[in-house]
Amino acid sequence: MQGGAAGSEPPFGRCQGRALRVGAWRPLASTRWVFPQETELNLPACPPGPPKRFPVAAVDAILRDVLGSCLREQPYEPARCREMVKDIAEVIKARVKDLMIPRYKIVVVTHIGQLNEQSIQIGSRCLWDPVSDTFSSYVFKNASLFALANVYAVYFE
Repeated sequence: MQGGAAGSEPPFGRCQGRALRVGAWRPLASTRWVFPQETELNLPACPPGPPKRFPVAAVDAILRDVLGSCLREQPYEPARCREMVKDIAEVIKARVKDLMIPRYKIVVVTHIGQLNEQSIQIGSRCLWDPVSDTFSSYVFKNASLFALANVYAVYFE
């Protein structure tokens, strides 16, 4: 079996249905890799993905409810908000886990800041499968503070 291009790295295995072919790669000339010996391992079929999608609408409702109830009348106090951000993240995570969605890893990230005529940009990056992984986000504001809560749901195969 041959493949590859000049300067490309050789693959270390190929999934062919239910079998994984493994062996030692060696360069042939300067432009190809040759797979001289193959061993086939019988592996169980990988599931195609989650049986049902993550309920983003339900998580949006949880975020709205938790942030609204915890912060509606709360003034911005740095020491108090530092503790509240941890508590809010734990409450959100517990309520999302109560939805009993199997095989999803839940990550909750919350931010609280002072609302005082300034701006802030908050970004995040994740490596995931767009078919099965998703997120939910909600921004809350009152007279003195803002809060952002993100819930990332990553499907665990």
